[in-house]
Amino acid sequence: MVARRSGVPALNLDDFYRDGDDPSLPRRFGIPDWDLPACWDDGAALAALTALAHDGAAEIPTYSIAQSRRTGTAHLEIGDAPVFIAEGIFAGELIAPLRAAGLLAEAIVLDRPVPVVFTLRLLRDLRERRKSVPILLRRGTALARQQKQDLARWTRIGLRPCGLQAAVRRLRELVQLAEAESRCRALGGSSSRLRIAAVCFLRAAPAGAAHRTELLCVRKHGTGSWMQVGGKLDPGETAREAALREVEEELGAVLQATDLEELGEFEAVAANEPGTVVRSSVFTTRAPLPSPLQVRAELAEHQWIPVTADSPPSGAGRLAPLMVQHILPALHRRG
Repeated sequence: MVARRSGVPALNLDDFYRDGDDPSLPRRFGIPDWDLPACWDDGAALAALTALAHDGAAEIPTYSIAQSRRTGTAHLEIGDAPVFIAEGIFAGELIAPLRAAGLLAEAIVLDRPVPVVFTLRLLRDLRERRKSVPILLRRGTALARQQKQDLARWTRIGLRPCGLQAAVRRLRELVQLAEAESRCRALGGSSSRLRIAAVCFLRAAPAGAAHRTELLCVRKHGTGSWMQVGGKLDPGETAREAALREVEEELGAVLQATDLEELGEFEAVAANEPGTVVRSSVFTTRAPLPSPLQVRAELAEHQWIPVTADSPPSGAGRLAPLMVQHILPALHRRG
């Protein structure tokens, strides 16, 4: 459903189940327990994902759920798609190896009401004649009872819970980011580079919030991307000096050099300047801001977003590549 609505090509991980007559399979309800990772060939799935990422094509097994066995193979091509989806209940098993290989762009688990998931699963299984009706009902009921526990476990291992619409929006954002990076790589040495400084203003989240920390984001007039306060270094200016100057110009706040803590040096595609890569010195601060806060100079508006995971929060709008790829993950790792 997410793949269809987002237009992003997908690999169905259910095709990597092991054959039902494998004597090593765990069993429940008198049949193999297809909800346990031991029933699934994670090595073959990872190899196929790696081939798709590097070569754009892979040989994929075709699996008959009704017959509980592989029936052949198929050639899957994703063409020049900048990202693709791997979907299935065992997707979380691949987070660590994909991240280690530098292939993971995002890990999402759909968070939907239990009755909706039960109904959609049953309708799909009946339509595809996956198993007998009594088995489907017993299995569906068991999965519904443990859905909340499964969601908590998937969240712990690194998947981000999202509603359907939020997941579709996030996938489209990833496509835009990947396409922007591809255009910059195509420019090669002719791409321009900017040296900038950026400041992450942090504050404690309101009492009762699910997150602990919030990050200030700003948007410039005539643009659609949210980013950090900051800008280009003037000739002879250090990154810290530029950061202090930009904060005063854009927010009317006067900070001291000791108010800024280094987060890191990062490179990313510029959000608002095609064919440009920015190299940014990023600082953090919890220094107080004017109240009420009013952005100035070239800024149009501001917002505070939660720092919750290695990915942008839903509802935050389109975030600059520097934020998505580097700043938010670095803030989350730092805690």
